[in-house]
Amino acid sequence: MLYERKQLPELNYMKNRNNDDDSYFDYENNILDKSLSPYLYQNDTMNGFLKRLQSLSSVLFDHMNIVKNMKNYMVDKYYYKQRG
Repeated sequence: MLYERKQLPELNYMKNRNNDDDSYFDYENNILDKSLSPYLYQNDTMNGFLKRLQSLSSVLFDHMNIVKNMKNYMVDKYYYKQRG
């Protein structure tokens, strides 16, 4: 996700090591797995293609978060852990 990728992983870990809010959906790793049929993943070629496509489709959701966070100036524009 763009929020984690915009800074060093060590800094991100230090800032968020005490956060225990896990109520968000990790769509970077699960969006196509949860929304498509398991029949599509039986073919090895299609499985590899869908796994690569999953990160690209998560970028679309990240850009929608930027639009959602425009009205809320108190959070970072890439923040995705909001509810609703």
